[in-house]
Amino acid sequence: MGGGKRPRRRKLTADEQALWKHVTQSVRKTGDGDLQSLAADNADDDDGAPAPKSPPARKIRRRIVDPPPLPPAPAPVQLSHGTTTGMDRRTAQRLKRGKLDVEGRIDLHGHTQAAAHRALERFLHDGYMAGTRTVLVITGKGDRLGGKPGVLRDAVPRWFNEMPLRQWVAGFSFAAPKDGGDGALYVRLKRRKSPR
Repeated sequence: MGGGKRPRRRKLTADEQALWKHVTQSVRKTGDGDLQSLAADNADDDDGAPAPKSPPARKIRRRIVDPPPLPPAPAPVQLSHGTTTGMDRRTAQRLKRGKLDVEGRIDLHGHTQAAAHRALERFLHDGYMAGTRTVLVITGKGDRLGGKPGVLRDAVPRWFNEMPLRQWVAGFSFAAPKDGGDGALYVRLKRRKSPR
């Protein structure tokens, strides 16, 4: 393990040089990169007999195998009242009890379903982009005399599970009585991802 000098190459003898010259003259490169022997193309070898033809070089074909497909992404958990997979336990409990500061509210009373959906989508998108975390969505309770639940009261939770709203909503729960009870929803928005 001396001073790091590489050993010198020894020089070829006259016989080795002649052999190398003979070998390099008998091989040529073809257009497709294969090497073919010129022994058959050149005349006879030393004893006067023609050199046997070598079989043409075979191309090695490698079969390209596609990688296995990725498993499908798991479907997001269906959100329902009180389902809070996108937040820690303490925050989820505070949301259900109405203990989180409501940073924005939207009242969907008097809207058609289509208009309510557009207004809610715009409201949640703007809140998400602004970094808002907890909002109140007022749907109304429905037909008090007939006992039927309101159309929006049933539709809004379903919309939270559909795109594009699903990408912004971490969870929701019925509001406390002071904020509208089961005619309103506390909605926790996801934290906005910072651009990389």
